[in-house]
Amino acid sequence: METFQMLQQAYGEDCLSRTPCHEWYQHFESGRTSIEDDPKSGQPSTSMDDDRIEEVLAVIHKNVPRGETVNKEFYLNVMKCLRAAVRRKRPEAWTNITWMLHHDNAPAHALLFNHEFLTQHETAVVPQPPYFPDLALWTFSCSRS
Repeated sequence: METFQMLQQAYGEDCLSRTPCHEWYQHFESGRTSIEDDPKSGQPSTSMDDDRIEEVLAVIHKNVPRGETVNKEFYLNVMKCLRAAVRRKRPEAWTNITWMLHHDNAPAHALLFNHEFLTQHETAVVPQPPYFPDLALWTFSCSRS
């Protein structure tokens, strides 16, 4: 499909695979104008309601001082605090090394400096897919249940 080839050329590795591209092409070809996902059946998403957004903003405001830049030093300190919290609150996951960290692709997360720290401390990192807006960072906890 010519459209898929054009998208691959434009987006490279970040391009959707052939099937989703074909599906979206069909939607737009049949007159669809919205890029929003259709409502899904099953359990409703709890990640983006107003209460959850307020909760996340409160955590950010509590932990990131006003005017502070989230740079590699700040983020490294957050990782040290997170590791201490996992060790204290989830000792079985800490001992068995069964907890994982999910990152988005924010610049502070992607630095080699931070990757080296996490590798040195045997912290498993679940990579962020190139484009999945439904996977927001705050929808994940820092330990597996």
